[in-house]
Amino acid sequence: MRFELRTAEDRRRAFRELARLALQDLARGRVPTFHVVHVEGDGAADSHYMTPISLEPVDGEGSVAAFAQDLLFFLRLLLRLRRVVEAEYDPERPAIVFTYLEQP
Repeated sequence: MRFELRTAEDRRRAFRELARLALQDLARGRVPTFHVVHVEGDGAADSHYMTPISLEPVDGEGSVAAFAQDLLFFLRLLLRLRRVVEAEYDPERPAIVFTYLEQP
């Protein structure tokens, strides 16, 4: 699922759908990652990734709790950046891929 982020409404719609998809995967035990494709003014591109989930130990046996608030915070943050022009959900990884365009 791909979103072009031209207007504030596009960004709100993308947040609702991407959050829903990512939280569904998290509930299935699949931790989504964020990938930022950074396209520079000369066309060169590189990518960065992060796992926007805190996995905190909850007992001595190694069980962890996933805090979805972190995922929602970073999703909202990245969607607010004006230079992020596209967001896409990849269900196979699972991942949310953001395209960030550097101004020349």
